[in-house]
Amino acid sequence: MDLSNKEYELVQRFKTITPEEFLKELSDVPGSIKDDFEALEYIRKYNLPDSVLNALINLTFMYCDTKMSISFMDKMANYWTRMRVKTPVEAIEISKLHYKKYREWAKDAKKEDRETKQLLKLNKIERTRLKAIELAASSSSMSEEDLGKFVREMFKS
Repeated sequence: MDLSNKEYELVQRFKTITPEEFLKELSDVPGSIKDDFEALEYIRKYNLPDSVLNALINLTFMYCDTKMSISFMDKMANYWTRMRVKTPVEAIEISKLHYKKYREWAKDAKKEDRETKQLLKLNKIERTRLKAIELAASSSSMSEEDLGKFVREMFKS
């Protein structure tokens, strides 16, 4: 997979800086840096190379609204370890692939949600029609012929 110029520069940066230095650059709130370092120490158990850890930090900041989410990092580090990711380029490639799959899933989920809402709306209309027919049928003032016309009208629209 080809990297964009920006991604290439980022990979070069990942290779030349420690995760601690990278975190200091990204953290703009002084109090949060302690928690960020704790998250980093927790993730080090996966023995990923520093350049891959930097890719993980960057990905986490992008996906988690500039926060170090230990649960997100843990899942990604676990997956990258199982996939034997050894370079930041591999990390970026696998992240892009999963992002693309996520977008497709989200698009499908949104379509399913729309279809479900339409079905529920339809069911509500059908329930209303049935209730109207029920009320008309129980009415003593409506003849069999009028009831038949009423039911046919209900299903025309």
